[in-house]
Amino acid sequence: MNESDSKFLINAWRQPACRAKQSSLRSDVFRGATLASFALLFVIGCSAQRKASLEYEPICQPCADVYQRIENATIDDCDCDGSCQNGCDDPLQVSLPPVTISNFSEQEAWELTVDECVRLALTNSKVLQKLGGVVTNSPAAVTTLFDQAINETSGGGIEAALSAFDAQVNSSLFFNHNERKFNNLFFGGGAAAVTTDAAAFRTDLSKTTATGTRFTLRNQIDYNRNNVPINRFGSVYDWLNLVEVRQPLWRGAGTAVNRIAGPNAMPGVYNGVLISRIRSDISLADFERSVRDLIRDVERGYWELYFAYHDLNTRLEARDAAREVWENRKLRLDNGIGRPDDEAQARQQYFSFQAQSESALTGTTNGQPGVLGAERTLRRLLGLAPVDGRLIRPTSDPAIAPVVLDWEQSQSIALERRVEIRRQQWSIKQRQLELCASRNLNQWQFDVVGQYGFRGFGDNLFGSRSRPEGSAFDDLINGDLDDWQVGLELGGAIGKRRGYVAIRNAELNLAREKTILKEQKRQLLHDLNAAFVEVDRAMAAIRTSYNSNVAVQEELLPKRKRVDAGQDEVFFLLDTQQRATAAASNVHRAIANYNQALLEYDYACGRLLQRHGITLEEGPWDAAATANAFERAPYFQARGPNVCDRDVCPVSAGPLVQ
Repeated sequence: MNESDSKFLINAWRQPACRAKQSSLRSDVFRGATLASFALLFVIGCSAQRKASLEYEPICQPCADVYQRIENATIDDCDCDGSCQNGCDDPLQVSLPPVTISNFSEQEAWELTVDECVRLALTNSKVLQKLGGVVTNSPAAVTTLFDQAINETSGGGIEAALSAFDAQVNSSLFFNHNERKFNNLFFGGGAAAVTTDAAAFRTDLSKTTATGTRFTLRNQIDYNRNNVPINRFGSVYDWLNLVEVRQPLWRGAGTAVNRIAGPNAMPGVYNGVLISRIRSDISLADFERSVRDLIRDVERGYWELYFAYHDLNTRLEARDAAREVWENRKLRLDNGIGRPDDEAQARQQYFSFQAQSESALTGTTNGQPGVLGAERTLRRLLGLAPVDGRLIRPTSDPAIAPVVLDWEQSQSIALERRVEIRRQQWSIKQRQLELCASRNLNQWQFDVVGQYGFRGFGDNLFGSRSRPEGSAFDDLINGDLDDWQVGLELGGAIGKRRGYVAIRNAELNLAREKTILKEQKRQLLHDLNAAFVEVDRAMAAIRTSYNSNVAVQEELLPKRKRVDAGQDEVFFLLDTQQRATAAASNVHRAIANYNQALLEYDYACGRLLQRHGITLEEGPWDAAATANAFERAPYFQARGPNVCDRDVCPVSAGPLVQ
């Protein structure tokens, strides 16, 4: 396309215009000029594209060797609003070099009771730790101290549900300019062309109550100015104040459905205040369960560390005893009265106990962690650094007295206090409320609507009150332009298929939660039964292991005397030492197991937190919340049946039953 082509197009459009009638000459010329402009733009675009293609010089760049690269995110201390913080609130505790066999003796002993360990765990653990590296591998699955606050401030929290009943204000202001031509003077009000300048200002204030009633206050001011010759005024203001009340009679009527599902709810969607409160209670139950599990793991780790220390001491004592036997055999061999194989066997026994002592310190013995492993596990649960120059040493005395348990009482306590039962009961309550709401939402929308409004009309908005209809505001106050409307509205799906599906879904969910509760109770009784039996077995194991240890100790002393006198072989003494070491370790293992069994029994009964005196309470309020509560407190105090703080007595029958 070139310049001659563009001229041809222009001439082609101008030739019919020359042969047109005189009445349409201006419109055709304008249309031709418009098309010519588009043609020129098209010519310029074509030439620009051709020029760009001729002057293009490709720049060769090497291809990237990879498609994506792994990068690290840069974390700033400044938020998106520009506010900055000076680093983290809790800086990471830097750990000292690990404790090994070489520097074990250099560590300071840190004596702690089991209650002190529990207190440390609750103080330091913003993340409620679980064994197995959950916080590292699955950070989204861990429980923290922030979870409940996050749930309360989320879109499904109580405040978010209450916000559905907040008063809403909407305001708009628009200016319009219109120019119209009419072929019929009647439609133009006597004018062939009408120019209109208009403005519309509208403000709505609406409020939905718990019963479903919706109140609306509306203020609407319309301004219109045009050149229609038959108008009374060149410009006019139309002012309307309107009050509307809409009350549902079927669907959405009553406080129950609005508190369960919220106003203007749909079948199957329930986000009301009551549902939000139940979700908050369920979240609190989950938090309590996490705290309880943390306490159980801490006490378990404490008794494991208790056993690890006593097992280490037992093997060290056995090692020292084996060394005495070895030195005795070595002395006899050097004096020419001993046998080389006896000395070698005693020496092997010594190094065997030495290896067991090293494993009891840093490794594992019979599947149980050593001192350093158990201490490291306990430190993780307590929220401490791996190494800080001290080694935790348990000082609480273990329980060794027999405990008599009552099975019937244990069952009733477990079914009443277990947090899993309480959580599931809240889930059932939620499903029951959802079923009630689904039945209400399955009805047709049948509303009674009433409106009342009064208008003001005038040439000016406020001025010119001296002449009739000169002020729209004066006409609004003193005039008699009243509007009212009363009627009924009916609507909804004919088949109500979605409503029936929502009811069936709510019924199935309720049946599911009830079945789960029944199965939970059965499983909890199984767990309680196992914990009940384990307490008795662990007590029996203490008696058995203690009697076994007494017997082997009574065997050990005579055999040592006979071996020293040369009346018996050293093999029998070494064998007795091994059995004595195992018997002493079994005693400490049985004691630790008994205390852990008592722990599991309290866990199965649901009174583990009560055992340590732990209660869950809300954190301190800020100054504004405290002042607000103090201001509103007189309205919620208990009064007599005929005592009122206001002129109108309250109509509430009391607190809402959850």
